[in-house]
Amino acid sequence: MSLFKVRNWWKTQCPTVEPAYDSFSLHCARLCIEEGEKDSIVVGSHSGQLCIYRPTGGNSNLPDLDAEDAAAEGQPAQGSPSNDPFENVFQHADVILEVQLALPVLGISSGKFTTTNKTDPRLQLAVLHPTKLCIFQIVTIDGLADHGDHTRLVTLYDHPLSKPAFSMCHGPFGGVKGRDFLCVQHLDGSLRFFEQDGISYERTLATDRHIPSPLHYLPRVDCFVTVAPSWVLECYRYQDVAEALESLRRHDPIWSLCVGEYALDLQVHQISNTESVIVMLGENNLLCVSDTGKVRFIKKLDYSPICFHSFVTGWYWEPGARLMLAVVSESGSLLLYESDQIIWSAQLGNVPVAIDRANVTGLPGALVTLGPTGALSIGYLGSEPELFRVPALNLAPFEIARCQKELLELEREIRTGVDPSDASIANAAAERDVKLYVNIAEDTVACTHPTNMPPGVAVEMCQLSMTVQVEPKLEVLQLTVTTDQAIGCSKDAFLFRDVEARSTERFDVWVFPAEPTVPATRTVTVYCSYTNKQGITRVVQKEVLLPLKLFLKPCQPSKEAQHKLTLSVVTAQQTNLGQLFAEFASDGVSTSALGLQPAGGGDGRKVTIVAAKSTNRFRVQSDELGMIGIVLECLIGRLQGREMIGPPSDGDAPARKESSKVLVTINGVPSIGGLLRSLQMHCELRKAVLKLETELESTTGQMRLFERRFVVKLQERSLRALDGILMLLKRNHSSVAKVCQQLKAMRQKMKLAQIDLAAILHLFHLCYTHSANAPGTKHLEHLTGLLTSSVLDSTEQSYEEMLLPVVRFLAQTGPLKNTGEQTDTFDEAFFYTAKQTNERAADVDVTVHSDLLQQQLQRLLGRVNDRFVAAGRTSGSGSGRNSVDFEDQPLPEAHDEEVEEADEGTRVEGSEFVALSSTASEWVNYEKMADLPL
Repeated sequence: MSLFKVRNWWKTQCPTVEPAYDSFSLHCARLCIEEGEKDSIVVGSHSGQLCIYRPTGGNSNLPDLDAEDAAAEGQPAQGSPSNDPFENVFQHADVILEVQLALPVLGISSGKFTTTNKTDPRLQLAVLHPTKLCIFQIVTIDGLADHGDHTRLVTLYDHPLSKPAFSMCHGPFGGVKGRDFLCVQHLDGSLRFFEQDGISYERTLATDRHIPSPLHYLPRVDCFVTVAPSWVLECYRYQDVAEALESLRRHDPIWSLCVGEYALDLQVHQISNTESVIVMLGENNLLCVSDTGKVRFIKKLDYSPICFHSFVTGWYWEPGARLMLAVVSESGSLLLYESDQIIWSAQLGNVPVAIDRANVTGLPGALVTLGPTGALSIGYLGSEPELFRVPALNLAPFEIARCQKELLELEREIRTGVDPSDASIANAAAERDVKLYVNIAEDTVACTHPTNMPPGVAVEMCQLSMTVQVEPKLEVLQLTVTTDQAIGCSKDAFLFRDVEARSTERFDVWVFPAEPTVPATRTVTVYCSYTNKQGITRVVQKEVLLPLKLFLKPCQPSKEAQHKLTLSVVTAQQTNLGQLFAEFASDGVSTSALGLQPAGGGDGRKVTIVAAKSTNRFRVQSDELGMIGIVLECLIGRLQGREMIGPPSDGDAPARKESSKVLVTINGVPSIGGLLRSLQMHCELRKAVLKLETELESTTGQMRLFERRFVVKLQERSLRALDGILMLLKRNHSSVAKVCQQLKAMRQKMKLAQIDLAAILHLFHLCYTHSANAPGTKHLEHLTGLLTSSVLDSTEQSYEEMLLPVVRFLAQTGPLKNTGEQTDTFDEAFFYTAKQTNERAADVDVTVHSDLLQQQLQRLLGRVNDRFVAAGRTSGSGSGRNSVDFEDQPLPEAHDEEVEEADEGTRVEGSEFVALSSTASEWVNYEKMADLPL
């Protein structure tokens, strides 16, 4: 933002107050209506309004620069400063004409468009409509008494157009004197010329004109300049274009220049007796080209331009003439350039769509801006800056205790200022306005959408139905379906505008496995965000579980497994696996053990569920830690009645009500070694991806270098010199293709690693949430919130880098802090030193963050397990589990299973999972003592 602001001198609002204006809607010129007049401002809108303004500046508090000579001679100066400290007040006399035309106004121009009276100095007004070109004469009628003069618009003649128009230009085509001809450009790129004696003809330029662009006339060389759809600036001679016979016409431009972008606007100026310039405002560059096709300068813009205006200060035949450019950016800044050098920058009050320069009464060289809704203003470059003092940097060292104290104070302030009932009322109102119903079909069909599954694997999909009932009229409504990375969706977003009240709509999408792995969770969340007519935004969300048979299929149970977890169920009735997993039950399958493997199969991975013989206990075991999470979540949900299998029946409601009281506890957590190995694998794959991306950037840079050398050798027309370059091009192309294939494969491996890491984190989340000894405090909620089931890496940061500050905060603050343990402090200088001593700083960041995260996470989770074990020993409660409850009939090969289970409840150190106790009084006491807002 600029330090200075454009000072407002005069402003008004055009009759049309809707967005009906563009860069062609503003025209400033001296119409020669009366003697000694200044410039008039002509504004036309897409609604057909045509207005002519002539600001007087009678109440200006600025001195009239045109009246300085009169004041020097002792005469009173008109427009002298008044006592009014504000800008000029709009007066009715400032409007000399306001008329409503029958058609939208696309463009406005003024010139000598008639031959009736060559001595008449008045100019005519040309107005371009979509299907018609009209020529008007502005006539002033002297008023009677005190009513003043009356100005009206007289139609001289009009030209109907056979095709829709885009823009127009005028000039003395062919070098005529004292007359101006008109050229209209249609949407298809064809040109229509109109001469004053009624002659009109149509011509088409050489290249295809599918995208029209601004067209301008160069009077000095009698040529037209425009930009072709291929982003080439082309110059055509008028005599070649106007030639009637196709055989005699020159179809090619006299010169062309590749500009590489679309032209937002073109303007033409003569800067000397021997040269004219074309100034083009592109989407990213400001280009100045001479009328002979020579580039004078190219200015790279570091902002997005909206509009611009160019002018020449002084007369072009004088040596001191300067080319000035005024560009408006999308942030509302006005940047003034002299050629390619910026000389001034100021901030506008609003972002205009058109800018021009005019000499009005009392202010020569005024800046005229037109907003998208018709806000017309005249300003000047003031010299009163807005002083802004940069605050001093806070160089105090980071202290955990001080920041925690400030966080507590802010949390208490927020709690006192926010009423929790407001959120519940807003949520209830949101559910009344928009009702969202989500249903998943249990039946599956063959998948017809592309997936990353191996060839020959049968993939199925199920239908997700969403029904939205809208009560009030909404401005915007959006439906978003979010799934796990391993789950695909046929369409995940729906956007609607101006939704009618009391309307109902149903949307169906297909959900299917997209990756050759098991997802971390089967939960599909549907978000319905809407904005009502008052501008208030609300979000309604619903969750649904996908069928387990989409991802798993039954297989032979396994006797041994590396990872084991045991569930205890407190319920009055006995449950078996046949009832819980009815979709996998079949004849000949045991109800005490169930084996599940991925639907793709073929890789040997499986999960086994074993039911106890006489008590409600279950054991989930697998060699793959990431596969246990989805089965464990499904088992807990079905035991607690949150998920019912099969069609609904009359007895489901009492059963669900009874199952909601079921208490399911997990008597252990997996070893943290599996989580650390998954983090290490994710780190190695990210380093490999970064290495391949750097290699691809290097090879593509070499490709561009070889292509430039190829163009140089091609211009030399030496076939022998091309042999070496062609060999290098082919070899480099093969390298680029090879790196692209490797990068694609590595990104796929990294995606699978992210899914596996998310599944392991979700497993730890389930274990801590349903632990037999977990206290129901907010500290454990934030600990489980740390173990989310979504792992994503951004382009700038890895997942480890984003998770490390959270783990460090939990490890150094709150009930998990160990005062007797010396913790290493985070030193940013270590990272800077590592970057300077290593060529690949990105690899250093990934490795260091991953190592620190593994250390902190191992220390944090180990501390949690130790405190749970200590609390369990203090309370004296155990699992009370007996291994003889597990049947060994479904697993004939597991002969010593009872012996293996005998000491499962007593193993603490060195086992694959750690037993947890039932109390944690230390957590509760800490919460009462500090009340940390974690």
